[in-house]
Amino acid sequence: MLGLLAFLVYNANLRSIGAGDTYPARYLPLSIWKHHSLALDPIETLVAQGMKAPTAAGEVTGAYWMTKGPRGHLVSLYPVVTPVVLTPLYLPAFVYLQMTGWESERVDHMARIMEKICASLMASASVMLMYLVLRRRCARMLAIWLTLVYAFGTATWGISSQALWMHGLAQLLVVLGLWLITGPSTRWRTVAMGLVCALIACNRPPDVFLAAGLGLCALWWAGRRWPLLLLGGLAPTGLLLAYNLDAVGHLLGSYGLFTGKKKLALSVGSAFSGVAGLLFSPVHGLLVFSPFLLFLPFGWARVRSDPRSRRFAWVLGIAVLAQLLFYGAVQWVQGVSWGPRFLTAMLPILMWMLAPVVVGLSRVGRTAFSAACVVAVLIEVLGAFWYTGETHATSLAALSARPGMSVRAAAEHAAWDIRNTPFIADLRLPNELGARLRGTIDVATVTAGREVEVAGWALMGGHSPFDLHLLVDGQRRVASTGTFFERPDVVRALGEASPSGWRVTFPLGDLAPGEHVLTVLVRSAAGAQPRVLPERRFTVPPRIDEFVPRDWSLAQAAQHVAAVLAHRQHGSGYWLTAHTQAPRFERPVQELNLFANAEMIDVLGPVAQEVGVGEMLARARSFLASQIEDNGLVRYHGRPELPTHGTLGCRITPDADDTALVWRIAPGERAEGLAMALATLNRFRTPDGLYRTWLAPQDRYECLDPGKDPNPPDIGIQIHVFLLLAQADPPAARRLCQAMRKRASDESLWVYYRMAPPVVVLRRNELRQAGCSLDLPPQRLRTTVAGQGVWLELLERLQGLEDGGGASAAVHADNAAFLARLASGGFGMLARDPLLFYHNDLSASVSRFYWSQELGYALWLRLYAENERARTPGPERKTPGQGARP
Repeated sequence: MLGLLAFLVYNANLRSIGAGDTYPARYLPLSIWKHHSLALDPIETLVAQGMKAPTAAGEVTGAYWMTKGPRGHLVSLYPVVTPVVLTPLYLPAFVYLQMTGWESERVDHMARIMEKICASLMASASVMLMYLVLRRRCARMLAIWLTLVYAFGTATWGISSQALWMHGLAQLLVVLGLWLITGPSTRWRTVAMGLVCALIACNRPPDVFLAAGLGLCALWWAGRRWPLLLLGGLAPTGLLLAYNLDAVGHLLGSYGLFTGKKKLALSVGSAFSGVAGLLFSPVHGLLVFSPFLLFLPFGWARVRSDPRSRRFAWVLGIAVLAQLLFYGAVQWVQGVSWGPRFLTAMLPILMWMLAPVVVGLSRVGRTAFSAACVVAVLIEVLGAFWYTGETHATSLAALSARPGMSVRAAAEHAAWDIRNTPFIADLRLPNELGARLRGTIDVATVTAGREVEVAGWALMGGHSPFDLHLLVDGQRRVASTGTFFERPDVVRALGEASPSGWRVTFPLGDLAPGEHVLTVLVRSAAGAQPRVLPERRFTVPPRIDEFVPRDWSLAQAAQHVAAVLAHRQHGSGYWLTAHTQAPRFERPVQELNLFANAEMIDVLGPVAQEVGVGEMLARARSFLASQIEDNGLVRYHGRPELPTHGTLGCRITPDADDTALVWRIAPGERAEGLAMALATLNRFRTPDGLYRTWLAPQDRYECLDPGKDPNPPDIGIQIHVFLLLAQADPPAARRLCQAMRKRASDESLWVYYRMAPPVVVLRRNELRQAGCSLDLPPQRLRTTVAGQGVWLELLERLQGLEDGGGASAAVHADNAAFLARLASGGFGMLARDPLLFYHNDLSASVSRFYWSQELGYALWLRLYAENERARTPGPERKTPGQGARP
């Protein structure tokens, strides 16, 4: 009953909690059944999980859990005892895959399920054996309660039952050894005890201290049968040594390859500080996660006073202390995991020692002990259902990036940081074990603009994923997106209506010419373990380092830009844009917003016919018009039912900016809608006549992260509302112009354009033409963001042409040279530093910076067309296809 209860509880969270350490053990049993080999070569893609696999012996890559052996085969960094022992349990999964097919996604799904089942089975078996061991030590009820504490108040739950860490098998073997030596000594039990001790050491070499302690106890226990102990240990020891020498090339296995290169720093001082970390650090401390074990040192007198087990207690106590000192001296930090992972194997010994301590407690002592047990169980509950490890991992990455900070120092610093305490800092609900990933990378092509366009589809358990990330060659994370749209072909084929399509574009940057591997990691929730879509390869052509006039005229470049914009436009008529969390174009996440699409129409509209983009702008206008809601208002992300909302699950509040832009650029057919929109805009005015951003009271905000002013009147908002009013309500436009002039120099109006002035600069001519020139602060019309100066230069040149100051041949030639410079290298400059066209309120809790390569291309096309128009005025103006070479 205890074992069944434990198995059900361990699987109730419907997910596994593992890491790269567990990947080889997850997939190797299936490979053993299918390929009859311990090498990882046949399952390299699965085990690598999108990371780059090592290509030479001793090389450490993103897939650090693998290494190259002397025969050129990929092997596990960790001993293979756990996956080999569990291989028989994988037989049902092997049969199922033989019947249904070995597609990568199906194999991955089955391996994840089998990993969790096998891990929880081992942990449940150790619970059952723990009860039998404790029953020999104390009364039945106390044995039951201590077993429950062992099952649900220790790393037995948070580590051993959740994934195929080596600690799970070690824990089972240790408790099996205790059960054997606390019972009668027979021949077969003695052989079994020798087998157990050898497997403990072979499974995880640092557990050799526990194996030695149990082995010494077993020598006294076996008496004259001690040769049988050696006989039992011969088979696993001999097989492991043969594997290490043949497959890995070192007697100590893969560990030996790395310890030979990097000497282990052993010192008494570091050992004691390490032991303190093992026991008390807020991230991994044994006594922090299982505080009831604090009673053990205070009750040691009762442990050693039991005449039946005094000798065993001393030997096992010394073994536990030796392992603590070893970990403390070598490396006490334990990666990103829930609690005291390194000390999991010794838990059965500690629980065995704890029984007589609890027996001797007073009523007050038992009350305190019970309270500590309840705390430990609650901590494990939080870990099983909510732990993701994101906070600790983020802290560790940030510390490792500091100059002069070693990896070890960063790990120790992060493990002592109380802000990383996992049962406080990082709790989410990523239930994903039953969610099967389905999807493909359909397209991965390199454009003439030195960008890679990738598209495909993905579903997790029939639902849209949380997000996905692209890796190139298993090590460079180049792009991400959390936006998914409907794929009619997927709906028809699978009957799944959830948005599944995705599209991502990223610049080639410094990728070398030749073939590269693209991997997509898909997550079902924040903090969930990523799944991997089948990889796809793409080829980077030789780089064009400079613009060659004889190969590509400006007219041809313009045709190319128009083709790129047409290709990137979605069938519904919109373009996607990207945002980042810093003012650098790194790790962009794509989204659909109406603002960028309206700006595209404004930029290209005046030259649409000359550059051949009339049809695509018509589609964009039609799309924008369809986003006007029944109340006349418009949301930044469009109507909530758009498939591009993907897993956002929220309806962002309508805003003045997008409402004004869409009604001016693509007015809907319902005239009353405009009247309602204008009335709503009027309700959200400041006392001095400016218009606020959000068209709803604060208590009705949806999906917003307001700054210090929850509804600010931004300068860009005023400009866009004014341009609408100039058409729809001239008196209101004049009043707004007067209000803007009074506060034109007010720094507080620069909320969304403080670091991104190009949009405001672009609108100055339109404001002047509409009779509302503004004297804007000069410092706000400059930029400090790297790579953005070129856009302000482009806008200055465009303004000069529109003002009539570009009539001379010298100006035309200078503009042509500027355009040629931007087009050089296949528009590489525009791809690396796209236009930063606005950001969110910088006083909000999360920073967002919004970029658009498409809007940058549109501005290039606009300057080209205006320069051609000024150069060849009148009826003899040449078309873009007839333009002169630069």
